[in-house]
Amino acid sequence: MKENISSAIIESMSDGLIVLNFHGHITRMNPAASKLLGIKIKETEERTYAELFLDEPGNDAFNDLLLDGIQNRKARLYGEVSFKRKDGRCLDLAVTTSILRAESPQTEKIGIVLVFKDVTEFKALDRARQRVIEHLSHELRTPLSIILTSLERLESPNERVLERIRRNLKRLQDIQLEVEDMVKYRESKQSHEISTWLEQTLDFVDLLEEENTPHKDALHYFRSQIEGFFRIKKSDIQDVKAVKQIRGIVESARQSSTHRDVSLLTKLDIDPPLLIDPDVLEKALMSLLKNAIENTPDGGEVLVSLHRQPGSVELEIKDSGVGITEESQKQIFGGFYHSKETDFYSTKKPFDFGAGGKGLDLLRLKIFGEKYHFQVVCKSTRCRYIPGENDLCPGVITKCHYVRSQQQCAQSGGTAFRIVFPEV
Repeated sequence: MKENISSAIIESMSDGLIVLNFHGHITRMNPAASKLLGIKIKETEERTYAELFLDEPGNDAFNDLLLDGIQNRKARLYGEVSFKRKDGRCLDLAVTTSILRAESPQTEKIGIVLVFKDVTEFKALDRARQRVIEHLSHELRTPLSIILTSLERLESPNERVLERIRRNLKRLQDIQLEVEDMVKYRESKQSHEISTWLEQTLDFVDLLEEENTPHKDALHYFRSQIEGFFRIKKSDIQDVKAVKQIRGIVESARQSSTHRDVSLLTKLDIDPPLLIDPDVLEKALMSLLKNAIENTPDGGEVLVSLHRQPGSVELEIKDSGVGITEESQKQIFGGFYHSKETDFYSTKKPFDFGAGGKGLDLLRLKIFGEKYHFQVVCKSTRCRYIPGENDLCPGVITKCHYVRSQQQCAQSGGTAFRIVFPEV
């Protein structure tokens, strides 16, 4: 009866459990462990732990836990390690090991027990939260700089300067509340609207213009470009002939990326009308084309196609690029998010491989979607040869050590964004 209860508990555990003897054979594995590690229980009957785990260099930390237990008879109370499954999926595991002893007066050591749980989601959330906090820290510098510059002019205060100070102090308070809520894992009560970022930039332009700079024409142009990028003008919704405009946008992207060896292809077999502002369609498609080209190595391709589905029309931008990790896919539409550090791409030019951005294009696309009633869907597979966020692609297929052709590169990873319009 006692044995049956113990067995039932082990089998029903949500945490993985593995028992190994000191010869390296797995003598017990519960279903949760099999599912987490992607290893069938039957495989453990035919192969030792060395044959199951040691071939993957990404599992060194996990293997160290096993080796300490098997070779040195040492247990670790807790450790967090990475584990790469045979299917390429990477997990973060929280592992506890203990020595298994026989029920005898001598309490003979007969093996090692590993109990582990998947903490990938928790670790991903923590990394994402840390990135957002770092970006918000950078954001604090902007209103602070505006306030400090404005204060220098308070020798002859005017209401315009005072109002600018009040506005930016309020922004600092809002940012502080958002950071505090994220640190405490609470949902933020306030939304850092896109208009806030826009106003901060325009405040800087105001300050420069007040200095009677000789570059007023350039500042005026800069101001108009910023306003045009973010502000949705008065709606000009109309029936747009999709194919004609899409071809024009693709050609514009092709001209802007002539320094790259990325093929821009189209498959536009249907020509449905789309009820949308043409300017919004151009900005939406161009941002996705730019994103696709910047994430596709030279020698790769980007395909733009139209599909009709029941009740909808789908505009798909599919690339043969490096793909997006599962962690980043959960964050990309939130704004302020990019998977690599800012310094990694700050010196890049638009459409360069790995150029990236400031994390605003996809947020803007989401805002457009809410206003014009279309959906944006992302499906991506990270290149299996560079599974981590900071693993680097050489940027040219011919320089890759793992693939030898565009087809092999495309099979290893890629991303497809779909803009789903309601059928007119």
